[in-house]
Amino acid sequence: MKKSVVPRAAILVLALAPIFCLAQQAANQNNRPVLLTGEVQAKNAQGIFVPPSNSSPVTIKNFVPEGTVVKTGDLLLRIETSNAENIEKLQSEIQKTSAKTKMDVAKLDVDALNAEKEFIIAKATLAKALVNAALPKVQISALDYDKYQGEKEHAQRDVIVKQQAFDNAKLAAKRRQQDGDLENKKQLIYLAFAKAELAQSEVHATQNGIVTYAYNEWRGERFEEGSSGFPGNMAGQVMSAGGLQIQTWALEADRPYLNEKQTVQLSFDALPGSRLEAKITHIASAPTPHASWGNGRYFKIDIDLPKDHGLKLIPGMSVLIEPKKVTKATAKGTAETSAKTSISANSKVQKPGKAASNEINIEGDVQSHITIPVVPPTIRNIWNYTLFQIAPEGSIIEPGQMLAMFQASEISKQLEVQKSALKEWQRSLEKFKLNQRELEKSDELAVQEAQSNADKAAKKALMPKELIRRVDYDKLVIEKGMTSDLAALAARLQAAQSRYREAEYNGNIAQIAQIQNTIDIYSKGQEALTVNAPRRGMLLYKTDFSGNKFTSGAQIWIGMAVASLADPDKLFVNAKVPEAQVSDVYIGQAARVTMSSGNLQLNAKVTGLGNVFHGKSAKQAIVVRDIELEFDAPPKGLKPGSAVQVTLFKDQKTVTTTSPTSTVSGKGL
Repeated sequence: MKKSVVPRAAILVLALAPIFCLAQQAANQNNRPVLLTGEVQAKNAQGIFVPPSNSSPVTIKNFVPEGTVVKTGDLLLRIETSNAENIEKLQSEIQKTSAKTKMDVAKLDVDALNAEKEFIIAKATLAKALVNAALPKVQISALDYDKYQGEKEHAQRDVIVKQQAFDNAKLAAKRRQQDGDLENKKQLIYLAFAKAELAQSEVHATQNGIVTYAYNEWRGERFEEGSSGFPGNMAGQVMSAGGLQIQTWALEADRPYLNEKQTVQLSFDALPGSRLEAKITHIASAPTPHASWGNGRYFKIDIDLPKDHGLKLIPGMSVLIEPKKVTKATAKGTAETSAKTSISANSKVQKPGKAASNEINIEGDVQSHITIPVVPPTIRNIWNYTLFQIAPEGSIIEPGQMLAMFQASEISKQLEVQKSALKEWQRSLEKFKLNQRELEKSDELAVQEAQSNADKAAKKALMPKELIRRVDYDKLVIEKGMTSDLAALAARLQAAQSRYREAEYNGNIAQIAQIQNTIDIYSKGQEALTVNAPRRGMLLYKTDFSGNKFTSGAQIWIGMAVASLADPDKLFVNAKVPEAQVSDVYIGQAARVTMSSGNLQLNAKVTGLGNVFHGKSAKQAIVVRDIELEFDAPPKGLKPGSAVQVTLFKDQKTVTTTSPTSTVSGKGL
């Protein structure tokens, strides 16, 4: 059978086929399209973050209105904290510690003086024992001689013991003073820290700019005055004159097709038809997780906008980014024009085409320009409350009337404990005052007695030495010196005991003041559990984290607003326009506001456009822009919080609104 022979050329083709396939795949990958989405961001913007706090959530206070022009150092917002009460508590504790240290040191000084007294007596006893022990053995009986020798040895040992006790007493007083100084220093550090925390509860501008509010996607609302937030939340930004840039994130798989200085084409949902060419200025060196985009790892990419691009860009706008392919044919031209940017179709801005519809229908809700949050009071060591009672939703509350009543059983318990402790300390103070008078008399008598003994001993020592035995004379001289030292010591002891009693009295006063301060705090907090209306308004319930409205019996964390008091005479409509339709919305645009029930229609005009774009809510990722509408005439029968349908009329500044049940027109607010 004849063998078939495969040509060498065919073998070569078969061998090189895999290589050709790989080369073809590589060529296809180089042509792989990459599309990115990003958003417009402000350069060098100062983030306004909710300050740190020992409790959360917290209530935002004194938040400057959006659009306010601020300067470096201006107050932007603050939060309610218990740091002011903590500072008062620490100051009270410092006074208490100081008094306690003085009392303990004075007590140890008294002990040291008593030890010194024992030491003086021991030395005098030893001196007398030495006089007796010096008598010759032949002049006294053997029994007396042994007795005197034994007394000398005992007195010597006693002097050593008393000396050591005296030294230990002095060291104890010194150590207690040092410990007190350290404790005082530690408390001063705590006080400085508490003051620093109080200072951190306020956020100030670090640069000149315009304030814009951020959007709380979790709760589906903007941060504003009275909002609840968690420490670290971004409540807004101070937009400086640093310009805008594009920020996007690229998956690891797309990174090989992107390079710095690469030209990209930008298109904006809010500006249909508008396209820009820009360049990538920075790509992160390493990928990082970006949970809001997905479970992968992403490279952060910054894109600078060309100067004088002519587009009205706003932070938060969505951007579609299409990198341009770099080829050998276009590399040279790209390098020559790297310093320039252009807009496609030889025009900076392409005007959007006319929309088919003359109306934009969006959803909104009625709000009030003046809204006061209803929150539980901030009370030391109280974190959880029970909403015991709340006024009916939608009711008109007059000034001074109850809005809500909270309960915290711990407050009543603490008040009972503190009041009981206060009575006990007050009784102890009265008893101390009575005992102090007796002790002062006793100390005075002790000084007089010591001085009297010193005078007697001095007189005895004046007896002629020739008239008495030498041994007795030496003992009288020793007695004179001892009583003189004890008399001086008695005066010092009286002064030390007086200082001790004064320190003890001040310590009792400081303890009583601290307890009274705690009682005042809890009493004030107990009164604040009933929240009354500071002005006339309509009560509107808020929702919890589950989306349910707060009702009686609900458990409330500190800083959570359960309702708001809205001025029914300062109403406006807040609505959200999808990004793709924003280009058709402008200030002064005519609109029709329709109640959800459809039985009331009102004329309105667009009076404000949001300074940023944001996600509509945590469940709806669509990018929107807030707008505000004012009614042409004061609305009647409309309540804050009502859901409404808003119809915006393109290229129209006046509109006649007719309702099945009512027609409203007239002068605006």
